[in-house]
Amino acid sequence: MDKLDIADELTTYTNQLDNITELMLTNINNLEISKCKETDRLYFLTDYIKQVSNDLYKLAVKL
Repeated sequence: MDKLDIADELTTYTNQLDNITELMLTNINNLEISKCKETDRLYFLTDYIKQVSNDLYKLAVKL
């Protein structure tokens, strides 16, 4: 596997993580519960996924 293939794979994973994050945020916003610890955890998780996605993208660009 060469660098271009690795970069393509990382970009694919980045896109998938972005899609998962958007789906999670949509579902969180549609919850009909008041702000609670669980929604805080979900927001933290979506932020973490965004950061991982961003880091993967930066790595792919460097290759």
